[in-house]
Amino acid sequence: MSVSEAEKELFLRFYTKPDCPLCDEGLEELEPLAKRHGLAIRKIDIRDDPRDFALHQYRIPVVSLAWGGEEIELGWGRLERSQLDRALRDAQKGSR
Repeated sequence: MSVSEAEKELFLRFYTKPDCPLCDEGLEELEPLAKRHGLAIRKIDIRDDPRDFALHQYRIPVVSLAWGGEEIELGWGRLERSQLDRALRDAQKGSR
């Protein structure tokens, strides 16, 4: 895979932190969708980066579709599979 192909590879970013029951529930909703759409989930602990912490500390979990240096937020807080699926399909259309 060339660098340009790798940069275009879509994946899901899942912003989270330990001891977050809402994050655990959100990940359970997200995993089947990721599998169905053939996308990897990259978990990001917001405590590891001050910018991530500042952006997401009151909103986790946050899910986004990412590729290269781009990112489209799909949802945050209480995540529901049907809403995530719709947002994911719409975002994939705009990312290509």
